[in-house]
Amino acid sequence: MLWFFFLSLGLKLQLLTGVRKILWFVLFCFICHMAGAAHITNLHIPVSQQRDGYIVPFTLQGGLIIIQAMINDSMGNFVIDTGAEGLVLNNKYYQGVTDESRSYYGVNGRGRGLTVSKNNNISAEGLTFSGITADVVDLTSIENNKNIRIAGLIGFALLKDFEVMFHYRERLIALSRVDSNGRIIDPMPFVLDKVDSLSFVMGNFIPVIEVKVNGFTKKFGIDSGAEINLLDLKRSKNIMTEFLPMRTIRLAGANNEENEVIAGRLQRVKLLDKYNCGAMGTVLMNMDNLNKIYRTNLDGILGFEFLSPWLFSINYKKQMLYLHPLKVVVP
Repeated sequence: MLWFFFLSLGLKLQLLTGVRKILWFVLFCFICHMAGAAHITNLHIPVSQQRDGYIVPFTLQGGLIIIQAMINDSMGNFVIDTGAEGLVLNNKYYQGVTDESRSYYGVNGRGRGLTVSKNNNISAEGLTFSGITADVVDLTSIENNKNIRIAGLIGFALLKDFEVMFHYRERLIALSRVDSNGRIIDPMPFVLDKVDSLSFVMGNFIPVIEVKVNGFTKKFGIDSGAEINLLDLKRSKNIMTEFLPMRTIRLAGANNEENEVIAGRLQRVKLLDKYNCGAMGTVLMNMDNLNKIYRTNLDGILGFEFLSPWLFSINYKKQMLYLHPLKVVVP
């Protein structure tokens, strides 16, 4: 999910259609484009390629993972967004047709019909997807904030048939094709070096894990398209002693309605009862409409602030998140 937060004193967050999320409020201007919307249909993505393992380099723009991919015979920059449902294209460069049957929710309620584009082909580093239906939305706020041309977002529907390793330090993603049971078909040696694991469940199309916050078990969505974490205002009363408020932020939804939210730091987060996380940039807000998108009751969202220190993989078929040693050697 991609979002766009601005600090108070003239800064605001603009949300968009599609399924996306948040930006860093102190060092970054939080990207919010897709959280303004998310549709409720599952996509079936036909895939055709020659290999079963792929290494895709990326750059970081703030906390966003940017890869280069060929889309319908033109090269573009795409954000890897595990909080997005599928492929999203920027309406500045791509056209679509309005589909009123495709509903979505934003932070401030239900939005209008989505614009869609069908039969798209996208490829990166030899990995090719074809026949894809994409949402077509306005991503210019992301482009303006990041000063980079953004063709679109790549989410769950394109990632679900792979075990996906995120290596922030080496700036690469390793995609290993899996069978129907989640077993890697032809593993690259370094992806097998795992030191720990935890299971997750799917909240519609976002992986949901359990973490402890000061001893209380909480459910968080894993979102590589969020530069900052989210914490639900209603469901976090028992851990508010661990949220250190810093300032207020104006949050504008898809209908230009504004709400005031609080930005701060979340501390005492523990993974698997043994890995302590440092204090992380977090926004406190009402997540009712995001929980409608994900069809679950999330206590929050974990983005770049949480994910970037780890070397980890997501296996959607097994519904497992794996931790790798940071010394792993990638060819």
